[in-house]
Amino acid sequence: MDTLRQDIRYGIRALLTHRTFAAAAVLTLALGVGANAAIFTICRAVLFRPLPYTQPEQLVMLWERPAAEGALQGAAPANFVDWRTRSTSFDQLAAVNPSTGFTLTGAGVPERIAGASVSSSFFPLLGTRMAIGRNFLPDEEQPGRHQVVILSHGFWQRVYAGRRDVVGRTLTLNDATFTIAGVLPSEFEFVGRREDFGGLNRFDVWVPLVVDMQRLQRGTHPWRVFGRLRNGVGAGAAQAELDVIAEVLGREYPSTNRNRSVVVVPLSEQITAGMRAPLLTLLAAVGLVWLIACVNVANLLLTRAAARHHEMSVRVALGASRLRLGRQLVTESVVLTSAAAVAGTALAWGLLRLLELQLPFDLPRAGEIRMDAHVAGFIATLSFAAAVVFGCAPLVRRVDAGDSLRERRPTASRGQRRVRSALVIGQIALACMLLVGAGLMGRSLWELLNVAPGFEAHQILTAQMSLVSSRYPTVDRIAAFQQDTLTRIRNLPGVQSAGAGGYLPLGGTDNSWAPTIEGRVPLGPGNDIQYRPATPGYIETMGIPLLRGRHFNAADNARAPAVAIVNEAAARRYWPGEDPIGRRLQIDGGPPWRTVVGVLSDVRHQGLDMAAKPELYLPFAQLPYPSSAMTLVIRTAGDPLGRAADVRQALAGIDANVPLSRVQTMDEVVSASVGGPKFRAMLISAFALLALLLASIGVYAVMSALAGERTPEFGVRAALGATHGDLLRLMLQQSIGLIACGLGIGMFGAIALAHVVKNLLFGVAPYDVMTLAAVSALLTLVALLASYVPARRAARIDPLIALRYE
Repeated sequence: MDTLRQDIRYGIRALLTHRTFAAAAVLTLALGVGANAAIFTICRAVLFRPLPYTQPEQLVMLWERPAAEGALQGAAPANFVDWRTRSTSFDQLAAVNPSTGFTLTGAGVPERIAGASVSSSFFPLLGTRMAIGRNFLPDEEQPGRHQVVILSHGFWQRVYAGRRDVVGRTLTLNDATFTIAGVLPSEFEFVGRREDFGGLNRFDVWVPLVVDMQRLQRGTHPWRVFGRLRNGVGAGAAQAELDVIAEVLGREYPSTNRNRSVVVVPLSEQITAGMRAPLLTLLAAVGLVWLIACVNVANLLLTRAAARHHEMSVRVALGASRLRLGRQLVTESVVLTSAAAVAGTALAWGLLRLLELQLPFDLPRAGEIRMDAHVAGFIATLSFAAAVVFGCAPLVRRVDAGDSLRERRPTASRGQRRVRSALVIGQIALACMLLVGAGLMGRSLWELLNVAPGFEAHQILTAQMSLVSSRYPTVDRIAAFQQDTLTRIRNLPGVQSAGAGGYLPLGGTDNSWAPTIEGRVPLGPGNDIQYRPATPGYIETMGIPLLRGRHFNAADNARAPAVAIVNEAAARRYWPGEDPIGRRLQIDGGPPWRTVVGVLSDVRHQGLDMAAKPELYLPFAQLPYPSSAMTLVIRTAGDPLGRAADVRQALAGIDANVPLSRVQTMDEVVSASVGGPKFRAMLISAFALLALLLASIGVYAVMSALAGERTPEFGVRAALGATHGDLLRLMLQQSIGLIACGLGIGMFGAIALAHVVKNLLFGVAPYDVMTLAAVSALLTLVALLASYVPARRAARIDPLIALRYE
């Protein structure tokens, strides 16, 4: 222990003596450790931490697939009941209907709150116990007995200030009275992707899911099904059983279930679907930054080792063993990396605070992102690994006691020079890989942002509202409310046009129906058409181009002939090579026949990176059933958000109990839809620039050390007539060789890695020539500039000063 304390004191004293070296090494390592710790913290919360439920490895989700290659869909209510009664692979099955929203009244200003309907088995399936009160009872799934509610912990704190006597009190939701049955614990979190639950994954209230056996449907698929596997039953066995059940249901109900399969997905995989590859890519990218930082510090230590060779030989002459020298050097490295770990931890904390502002809005488990003991262990592991490697680096060269008497000038051995050159090549190669990745991600984002969405997003204010069915029970009442509301909004100062639609493009919600085309055989699975309710003025306000026919107008009411407008994708699929104007269709096999009166340009509703699907626009006044949820779209002359207060006041003048929610501009909606690609491109670009900086510092350090060691040689060359240009070319030739080797290796690695992540790219090939050429030029230029400064200084050496050392 005395020796260890002595080594630590000596190490600290040595680092304080060489402050510039110590500061450069600590800063370099801190950047690598801090960036890695920040990204690891995000990946651990989203990908690596177990789900916050009892035995989460047994949890799965069940989806329906309409065809072999079709997209996953929710479950039809009747199918869910059949799965629950016929399967034996599950301890429990539970369903969630996420489309249940509520208007809260009687607690101050009316507001729209998020809610979901769940089976009575849902919370027991997750292993969740109520903090106060009880869970739903099985008989509360029956019609007439379902008006009970469970509150989220946050809603309980916000509305009831955490009062424990809340159980048994009533709450007015959608003009109906609900009795509070329980309150969820503070640690409960509903973990799920927004896109899987109608654009929401945070709910304020939960109500029983009504299972009316007399009215269960198989043609709609709104429910999301969770299952807990029995002990000893794997997901594969459950999948095999459900395949048999799906086949039986296909024979029993061919009109709705033919060729419709069931897919079992582990819950952990479902939650991270679409996020795992991007986050692991970021973790790999920041790992490359750490490697570059380590290489940089290793180069610094090798350079310093050459200067300390005389000191080490004196120590050997005085009796120090190679093991004793190694222990001293490792101790110094531990002191160095400990300081870097502290600085890196502080940097990671700051980076996390910044990244939280840029996280994609749909990132699951974002609330669990925090630094903890596991992150501290990760930082310690990185630092310890670096300390061992750095500590052993100076021992690459053999230390001889006779060197203390023979050497007059500190120089690196041939082996040390080769190692330093290899490290510089490695730095350039790693930086090249990161720069190519950043270039591809940046170009991909540019291509994505320049995709024509099919509408004009600028100067549009959007706001959601929902009407209570008890006060607006019919299509006529809803249409009258819409007309009155839109008339008032259109008369507001600064408003150019206004309309209302059922599903906002890029808004995260959608719906589809099976169409029947007049004169055609019934279409098979996978031919659904996207359902778009709209008022007169909606299409014009959104700026969706009308290609043929006409828009909706006030005459398209409930008493007029039923009409519809389709998009180009629908025209191509259902009437290939024909004019769809005047053709007729039905949705979900029911009357009335609807005449197509217009064709619109395609809108990328699901995402800018996804092709448009067939769409069917229907007038709100002619919907087959009352639709109380709608989104206002208002085009303004100035700042759209500046009109929000006027819109609220206009709406309150009609019905003060109808609140507005999700008030935002259409530009914000579009920006949020590309949040994931923007987040990836931003981070990888930042890491690439950091890698470029570190690589240039590494090249500069090696060339400076090389110039210092070759000073006597340059003095002799200058004395024999070599010019400054000759000496400069001599130095740069060696630098160019290192740069060329690094670029060659880096390009090969970059192209290989780009193929691995090609699914994250949009509109750009993994081997994009423009990106590769730009990266090569940039890296070569920066590396040459880093080499030029020490090369120029060495070329201008005075021969007399250079030879005086000898």
